[in-house]
Amino acid sequence: MTYNMLWLSIVLLVLVFVAVMLVAGNNLSACVGPAIGSRTISKRTGLLLGAAGFSAGLLVQGNGMIGSVNVLLPNAMNELRAAALLVAILIFVTAYVARVPMSLSMSLVGLLAGLSLAQHQPASAMYAGEVALIWVAAPIIAVALAFTVSRLLSKSTPKNLWHRIQAYKLLVVALSFSSAYVLGANTLGLVVATGGFSWETVLAAVAAVFVGSFFLSSGPLRRLSQEFYLMGYTNATATLVTSTILVEAATFFNLPLSNTQTTASAVLGTGISYRTKFVSLKPFLTIVAGWVAAPLLSFAIGLLIG
Repeated sequence: MTYNMLWLSIVLLVLVFVAVMLVAGNNLSACVGPAIGSRTISKRTGLLLGAAGFSAGLLVQGNGMIGSVNVLLPNAMNELRAAALLVAILIFVTAYVARVPMSLSMSLVGLLAGLSLAQHQPASAMYAGEVALIWVAAPIIAVALAFTVSRLLSKSTPKNLWHRIQAYKLLVVALSFSSAYVLGANTLGLVVATGGFSWETVLAAVAAVFVGSFFLSSGPLRRLSQEFYLMGYTNATATLVTSTILVEAATFFNLPLSNTQTTASAVLGTGISYRTKFVSLKPFLTIVAGWVAAPLLSFAIGLLIG
């Protein structure tokens, strides 16, 4: 291995570490927030649960995203992979500082597609269409599914309320892990596959998962766990079930899908399940605008730097 190749390999490892650390720190709250907010488990246990779920998903199913990266950016050299990761990180950090909702996975997909077109090796039109379709369909399905699940759960009358609450607590813990698992398999798998899916990048990613979970998640976790707690067990359960099912389905077909899409849409679905509760659409529409802007902006940047 030449000096330049060694240097580039180190850069890729660092970029994978940083990207995974940011995703883990930012998204942990959406996975374990209900369990911590409801006082079902402690914060430390929740951090361990989320980090374990991220790592398990990456190790078990994360390599499925290798095919996605190869289709989006065929025959990519390490320089292009490094450029894609670096720009995705910069976009994510800029959006986070500006408090603009932005998905790193959606930005990364847009960058890879833009780079491939700039390199005159455009991604498969069929695959690009499948990704676009799931990005449009998933939020709609999430709203409908979460709405239905919330209504069904709220209609059932328990014989023993205490037993029902205990069952919900156990279910929320299990769903917190599964939600973290599918994010690890999909989003983190996409990040690692972009850097080159090897034992070095996987180990770097697992280390980054624990660093991000324990040192970068406090703010989002405090805020979202309180919001989930206000939702109650029924709606929190419906939200996590919906997000887990949709992201796992996308992972099964090797399609990148951000859990922020499914979670935010599921929260809206549970909110409108109340007949007498007013739900403001403005925050959700702001998030939708971010979903549209992220891949388009990233695609344009990919074209410019490719």
